[in-house]
Amino acid sequence: MKKIVLGILALLVVGYIVLDKIGDAGLSKEFTQKQDSLVQAVDSMKLDIVEKDKAIDSLVVVDVQLQDKLAYAKSHVKTVTKYVDSSKTAIDNYNEQELITSFNTRYPKDTVTNPLPVAQPVLVAAAKDLVELDGAKQIITIKDSVIALTEARVTGKDSVISVYVKKEGTYKNIMFNQDTQIKDWKNQYNNLYLANQKLKMKNKFTKIGAGIVVGGLVYLMIAK
Repeated sequence: MKKIVLGILALLVVGYIVLDKIGDAGLSKEFTQKQDSLVQAVDSMKLDIVEKDKAIDSLVVVDVQLQDKLAYAKSHVKTVTKYVDSSKTAIDNYNEQELITSFNTRYPKDTVTNPLPVAQPVLVAAAKDLVELDGAKQIITIKDSVIALTEARVTGKDSVISVYVKKEGTYKNIMFNQDTQIKDWKNQYNNLYLANQKLKMKNKFTKIGAGIVVGGLVYLMIAK
C-alpha cells in the first residue's frame, strides 16, 4: 500500500512539473513589437494625409484665383468689344476736323489735312477698321491670357487628382495595416484563451494534487 501511495505521489509530482512548464498568459515581445511598428506606420501615414490635404487646399486656392482671373479676362473682352462698337458709332458722328484729328493722333508723322469730300467716307471706313484692329489686338492678347490661365487650371486640376490618387493609396495602406492589427489581435486572443484554459487546468490539478499529497503523507505517517 505504501508503494502505491508513493507511486501516486510521484505521478502527481511529475504531472505538476509538466504543467508548470506552461507559461503565464501574456503578450509576446514579438507581437508587441509588431503592433508598435504597425501603429507607428499608421500614425506616419495619417500625418502624410494631413500634408496632402494641405497641398490640396493650396491647389484649390490657386484654382479659385485663376477662376477670378479668367472671369476678369472674359469680362474684359466684352468691355473691349463695347468700346470698339461705341468708338465706331462715334466715328460716324465725327466732323471733318475731328476725323482729321483722329488720324493725326494715330499717325502724327503722316499729317492729314483738308481731305476731299469724296475721300471722307473712305477715311471714316478706314478709321473704323483701325478701331476694330486695335480692339482685335487687345482681344487676341486677352484670349492668349485666357488660354494660358485655362492651361494653368488644367495643370492644377491634374495636380489635385494626382494628390488624391496618392491619398487613396495611403488610405489603402492604413486599412491594410489596421486589418493586420485586427488579425494579429484575434490570433493573440486565441492564444491567450488557450493559455488561460491551461492555467485553469494547472490550478485545478494543483488543488487536487495538493489534497492527495496531504492525504498520502498523513497515511504514510499513520502507517508507520
